[in-house]
Order: sequence, then C-alpha cells, then structure tokens
Amino acid sequence: MDDAKASCDVELPVLAVSQLAEIVRDGLHSIFPDDLWVEGQISGFHDARSGHAYFDLIEPSDVPGRPIAARFSVALFKGDRIAIDQTLIAAGGLTLANDLLIRLRARLEFYGPHGKLQLVMHGVDPSFTLGRLAAERDRLLRSLSDEGLLRANRSIPIPVPPLRIGLVTSLGSAAHADFADELARSGLPFNVLECDAQVQGDGAPVGLAEAIRTVATYRPDVVAVVRGGGSAADLATFDAEVLARTIAALDIAVVTGIGHEVDRSVADEVSHTSFKTPTACAAALVEQVRSYDQTVNLLAKAVAERARAALGRSSDRVGELADRIAGTATSTLQRLGDQLDIQFERLWRAPTALLDRHGDRLDSAESHLRALDPARILARGWSITRQSDGALVRSVDGIVAGATLLTTLVDGRVTSTVGLVSTTQTVKDNGPGTQISKTRGAVRE
Repeated sequence: MDDAKASCDVELPVLAVSQLAEIVRDGLHSIFPDDLWVEGQISGFHDARSGHAYFDLIEPSDVPGRPIAARFSVALFKGDRIAIDQTLIAAGGLTLANDLLIRLRARLEFYGPHGKLQLVMHGVDPSFTLGRLAAERDRLLRSLSDEGLLRANRSIPIPVPPLRIGLVTSLGSAAHADFADELARSGLPFNVLECDAQVQGDGAPVGLAEAIRTVATYRPDVVAVVRGGGSAADLATFDAEVLARTIAALDIAVVTGIGHEVDRSVADEVSHTSFKTPTACAAALVEQVRSYDQTVNLLAKAVAERARAALGRSSDRVGELADRIAGTATSTLQRLGDQLDIQFERLWRAPTALLDRHGDRLDSAESHLRALDPARILARGWSITRQSDGALVRSVDGIVAGATLLTTLVDGRVTSTVGLVSTTQTVKDNGPGTQISKTRGAVRE
C-alpha cells in the first residue's frame, strides 16, 4: 500500500509558491474577468501615509451578537481614491469611514507576497449609500412615531429663564467654541455644565447617549447637543437609534445645533427644538433669557408706573381729605366756639343770677329772722317768762303756786310769785269745740 501511495504522489504536480499564486490569480481572472459590484459595511478603515486606504468590507450578521457572515480585505490606491472621494463628496458630503454602508466597484485580486485575497477598489455607487442611510433613517423615524416617542421630548417645558445649561459636544471643537462664545457675548449669567463626547466614528452614538444621561443627572434647565458641519457619514452618528431613544426618553428638554443649515438628523427630529447651527442654538437660548429679562423689566416699569399713579391718586385724595377735614374742623371749631361763648355767657351770668336769687332768699330769711327777733316781738307787746332757774315757761305744767317767775318786757324785767295756776282744756262734742277752764287757786303776794 505504501508503494501504491508513493506512486500516486509521484503523479501530483509540484508547484512553487509563486507558481501557485500565479495560477490562483489567473483562475480568478478567468472567473471574474471584469470588475464587480460588492455591497457591504466598512470596518477597520486605515489611511496610509502613502495616500492609499485599506479597510475590510464586512457583512454583519442579522442576529445581534453573532459573528459577521463574511469579510473581504479592500485596497484603495491613491490614484483611484482621489476620484472616489470627489464622487462621494459631490453626492452629498459622504466620506469613507467605518460603519458606512457602500456599494463599491472592484476587481478581485490575489496578492501573492501576502497570500491574500482582496478587492482592489476602483469606484463607488453613492446612491446606494445615500439610499441605505435614508431608508434606515425613515425606518427609525416611523418606529419612534409609532411608539409615541417622536414628540415626547417636545412636550417637556423649558424652565424660564434657562440659565443652567448642560452642554454635550466635542470640547475644543469649533462647535464648542461657537456655542460658548455666543453665550459669553450675551453678558447674561449662564451656568454651563460641559461634557466631552465623541461626535463621529466608532462608538460615537453610544458615547453621546451616555454623555446626555450623565449631564441630565445634574438637573440642568436644558441639555444642548451641538456639532459642527461634516459629511453625511460624519453626521450619520446623529441618526443612530440609541441616541434618538435616549433623547426621546429624557425628562429634560434637549435642544440641538447639529451641522449646517441643510442638515437635519434623527436627533433633531426627536429633540425639543432643533437649530441650524451651534451658534443659532446658543443664540436661541440667549434670546429666551433676554426676553424673560425684558418681560421682568417691563413688569417692573409697569409696577413702578402704577405705584406712582396710585401714589398720585392717593396724594390727591389725601389733599382732598385734608381740605375737607380742615373745612370740617374749622366749621366744627367755629360751632364749638359759638357754643363755648354761649356757655361762657351763661356761666358769666349764672353767678350773678344765682347770687341775686340767693340774695333775695337771704333778704327773705333776714326778714323772717327779724320778724322772729325777740326784741321786736317784745316791742309788739309780747313778753318772755322764765322760771327762776332760767327755763323758759311754755306751759302751766310744772308751775306751782309760790313759784318765782321772771318776765322780760320790751323795756325791763318783772319778778313775780305765782298765786293761782289755771289750765284750759278743750272738750270735743257734736258741736263746735268748747273750752273748759280749770283753775287751781294760788296766793299772790
């Protein structure tokens, strides 16, 4: 058996490596004598210093997480690259970059020195790339609209005035400078929290989404996402689904200033408000604060004017009230003065009248007293009799015969001794009262 095997092996061709490489290359040319169009996604793009470019054209798996379905190395030499770059730029600002879906024209070659099968690129179909980008963009917008996320962020109110701004951009870029300078020139007291983020290339959508969520944790009034102009491929970062869903789910208003005036991304569509450029985005925030400031100033002026008007009206009313009070006080004082004069007159006359009245009463009392004067009574024929002890004799009671009595007359006094005491008793009957006298005998000396 070993001899049979050896005899068979002797019949096999023996080739040098270079010969095999040439056979493979000739075979490929016979199978693919002309260029062919190949569709795929760029991965591992590399610019050589020679001006050539190298990358892999891959076909990603339809199932997330699974390995790619196929991969071919692509070489783009300097002579062809100039024309291809110009074609892409003219078609819509496209550039060759990672993750870009392209349809390229190439020749299948086997490079012997490296033992490598590769595609040598000669041309590109930009309409394919633009069509795939537009189709993917339209699909994402429809999906967000169906889920009610397309206008979700737009319903969140922006606080007035929006002075606390969370800025997500590539720090140090022209977009960053334009935005910051516009705020600084306003002279308004903005407080800006900046977060650096990659705005193009591999991982940019995820990095931007994470930066937005990080800034939002500090609860700014508004989050601004800005980027300068670029190619369609560069701006494709802002059409990414992860970024769009992050903005749509945020509970803080997001404003965007992405690219140039003609650019509009999915991020613009889902944001609260989109502006044409980073400068325009900053200018809009400045205008909101200035509008608030003007409103406050107008209100302050209106309040001041109304206060002055109210003070003027109050001053007029105070003047009127003062005049009215002065008039009322004058008339009241006049009336009270008149009343006081009347009372004064009354008080002035009252003592005289009172004195006159009491004088009359005093004269009357004096007349009565004079009438009761014992001397006058005696002058009219009356006398005053007292007992020896000086007691006034008012009645016969207690007077006995032999008692000594002293009688005072107008012109002198008489001493006598009681000889006889008689009493008078009044007896009442059916007729007029009759006086009956009882006499007690007494001896008079």
